[in-house]
Amino acid sequence: MPELPEVETSKRYIEQFLLNAKILNIHSRVSKLRWEIHPDIKYFFNNTIILKIDRIGKYILINTSNNNTIILHLGMSGYLSINKANFKKVKHDHIIINFEVITGEKKCLIFNDQRRFGHIDFHYTSNLKKHFLIKNLGIDGLSKSIKYDFLQKIFSKKTTIIKNALLDQKIICGIGNIYASEILFYSKIHPLKKVNNLCKDEINSLLLNINIVLSKAVLNGGTTIKDYKQPNGKVGYFKQKLKVYGREKLKCYNCDSIILKLNINKRATYICPECQIN
Repeated sequence: MPELPEVETSKRYIEQFLLNAKILNIHSRVSKLRWEIHPDIKYFFNNTIILKIDRIGKYILINTSNNNTIILHLGMSGYLSINKANFKKVKHDHIIINFEVITGEKKCLIFNDQRRFGHIDFHYTSNLKKHFLIKNLGIDGLSKSIKYDFLQKIFSKKTTIIKNALLDQKIICGIGNIYASEILFYSKIHPLKKVNNLCKDEINSLLLNINIVLSKAVLNGGTTIKDYKQPNGKVGYFKQKLKVYGREKLKCYNCDSIILKLNINKRATYICPECQIN
């Protein structure tokens, strides 16, 4: 699934084409992705100007001049691309946003989603936080507002393990399975450790390494494990920099111990048993 770095990479790329462009129309080739697509989206944004492109967690937010925001979620296998107006459609090109840049050239934003776990919707910009996809999200993983007091207050009241806490989008949004393993390795914290047992140094280490890992991944265009590719067609190169994820039975780069794969809540988690002692 595209996580924060993949979505931020996509957002930064499409922004250079979409900002100040005029939406001509939105064409949906299916009636449903993960949820039903609002039928009005096909004409609701006709001739509106794109004012701003934002992101929170794994969601891209396209703010427009009609005081509404388009909400995009890439799902499990979705990716975005920019193409010319008369491009040849391929299988799973489900959503096409036709737009005109300020020079008059017409282009398309294409949302390809093979597994159809993504979604497109829209909502009033002024109360976007009330939308069902947005309202329960926690603080963004790259937000400068994530501080020690914020995490300590939440963790002190919970007995969940740290791996599950990092995946909880109601606490910090944008972190998925790949980056949770990497963040915990960087922080030298075992994924089964309960959050209410984390000391101050461990929480501060988490704060530091959430930013380090996510920022490094963004700089490298995200991580391609299976389906993901950047909007420019390139893979995400952070895969070459992963320390533990996907490296079962290989040597730890820090201590030469063998990387282990754990199954936590039916999700693969990778650790170094020496660097991350519970």
